[in-house]
Amino acid sequence: MTLTAFQTVALAALVVYFGRYIKSKIHVLDKYNLPSPVIGGFLVAVVISVLKAQGLFVLQFNKAFEEALMITFFTSVGYSASVRLLKEGGRAVVFFLLLTIGGLLVQIVAGIGLAKMMGEHPLMGVLTGAVSLTGGPGTALAFGPVFEAAGVEGASVIGVTTAMGGIVLGGLIGTPLATYLINKKKLKHPVDHDRGAQHESMMLKSFAGRDLLMHLLALTLIMGIGTTISSWISSLQITLPIYIGSMVVAALFRNIEDIKPVFKISPEWIEEIGSVALTLFIAMAIMSLRLEELKNAALPILVFLTVQAILVAVTALGPVFWVGGKDYEASVMSAGYVGFMMGTTANAMANMHSLSQRYGHAYKAFLVVPLVGSCFIDFINAALVTFCINMFGN
Repeated sequence: MTLTAFQTVALAALVVYFGRYIKSKIHVLDKYNLPSPVIGGFLVAVVISVLKAQGLFVLQFNKAFEEALMITFFTSVGYSASVRLLKEGGRAVVFFLLLTIGGLLVQIVAGIGLAKMMGEHPLMGVLTGAVSLTGGPGTALAFGPVFEAAGVEGASVIGVTTAMGGIVLGGLIGTPLATYLINKKKLKHPVDHDRGAQHESMMLKSFAGRDLLMHLLALTLIMGIGTTISSWISSLQITLPIYIGSMVVAALFRNIEDIKPVFKISPEWIEEIGSVALTLFIAMAIMSLRLEELKNAALPILVFLTVQAILVAVTALGPVFWVGGKDYEASVMSAGYVGFMMGTTANAMANMHSLSQRYGHAYKAFLVVPLVGSCFIDFINAALVTFCINMFGN
C-alpha cells in the first residue's frame, strides 16, 4: 500500500496524537521529556517493521513534504540567532556560549577518536555525538541521508536511537548532578523568585495578536532565497544540507530586523511555526524508519552514549559550574547544560524547572541556557558537522 503525500502528513499528525496519548499514560516518558512525535513515530515504525518482516503488510510513504518541513524548522532556528540578544545577555551568555562550543568540539573529537578505536567510520562518532546529542532527533533525521551518502550505513536509524538514549540520560543525569552541587557547596537560591515568571509573561504578551499570514510569507521568502543559495553551493561540489542556506539568510534577516524593522517579524511567531514543522517532520521521518538497520549498531551506540554522557557530566561539574560563578545559578545552568548537550533544549528547561520548583527560580540560568541551547549552538553545530562531513565523507 502506498500513501499519497497528503495521506503521509495526515498519518504523521495521527502519530503525534498517538505519542501524546502514550506520554500522558506512561509517567516515565513525560518525566524524561521524550517528544511525542518520537514516541508515536517509533512505536508505529516498530509495528510497520514487524508486519513487513512477517510478510503481512508493506506500507510505502510519499514524503514530498518532508524536506519543506525540515527547512522550515531550521529556518526558524536561524532566525533565533540574534546578535542583539547575545549582547543583551551580557558576558554570561558569551562565556557560556564559548564554553558550549568547546564542549561541542570535545564531543566531536572524542566521537571520531572512539569510532576509529572501534573500527567504525569516523563520521559514526560525529553522528552519535554532535548530531544526535547536541542536535537532537530533528538534526539526526535531517543529517541522516547526508551521513548515509558519506558512508555511514543506517545513519537515520542510528541517529534517532542515539538521540532517544541521550534524551533519557540527559534527564537522568542533569537534575541529580545539580542537586549534588547544591548540597555539597551549600548553595542558596536567590531572593527574587518572580523575575523569570515576569519574563515569561512578557514573552506571551508579545506573541499575542501577530499576523500569522505575514510571518508565513516572510518565512517562505527566506526559505526561497536560502534554498537557492544552498543549491548553488552544492553545484560547486561542496556537501551541504539543503537547509543551511535558509539558516544563514534567516540569521541575516533577523539581525537586520533588530536594527531596522522592515517586515516586523516576531521571533515568537517564527519559533512557533518552526515548532509545528519540526513536530510533523520528526513524526513523518521516524514512522518510516527501517528499524532492521539497527541490529548491528546496538553495542556501538551504547558505548558512544556512555562515553559522551561521562564527558558532558564532567564538563557540567567543572567548567560550566566554574564559569557560571560557582553559585546556585551556576548549578542550575549545569543541569541545563547536560539537558541540551545530551538531548534537547526542552530537556534543559525540564531539568532547570525541576530544580527551581524545589529550590527557587534561577533567573540568569533561564535567560542564558535557552539562548545558547536553542539559538546559537544549533547554528554552530550545523556548521561544524558539515565541515566534518566534507573532511571524512567518502
